Amino acid sequence: MTQQDIHAVSQIESAASQHPWNEKHYIDSLNSGHICQVAELDGSIVGQGVVMTVAGEASLLILTVDKEHQGKGHGYAIVEHLSELASQTCDTFFLEVRESNNAAFNLYLNAGFSEVGRRANYYPATRHSASEDAIIMIMDLSFN
Repeated sequence: MTQQDIHAVSQIESAASQHPWNEKHYIDSLNSGHICQVAELDGSIVGQGVVMTVAGEASLLILTVDKEHQGKGHGYAIVEHLSELASQTCDTFFLEVRESNNAAFNLYLNAGFSEVGRRANYYPATRHSASEDAIIMIMDLSFN
């Protein structure tokens, strides 16, 4: 991901998420040196992911696939690529996922993550939904 990708990535995020990141989040992630990757198909961005690495641990901050391209393996490919990059400096990969996001939860399970706990009411209530627990997932990168 580069600064030139921010607008396209932000548009994908806004269309696909009820609680989207904005352009500033992506700019801050790039400026902070996080692992920021895009997935392209025929020259167009179809997804993105951002990973923060600290003290040997990686945390998936966000992963989004364009609504038109969901369910076609792009999310899995992004997670696999991010895991490979994170494994260069980290032994453990963490993420949180909304308990109602079954598609993402299953994607992460298939990619090698395991559920290790929950954060009660982690995601705040909105006018369209009640607060939700976050499922905490982990992957051991030391075997990659």
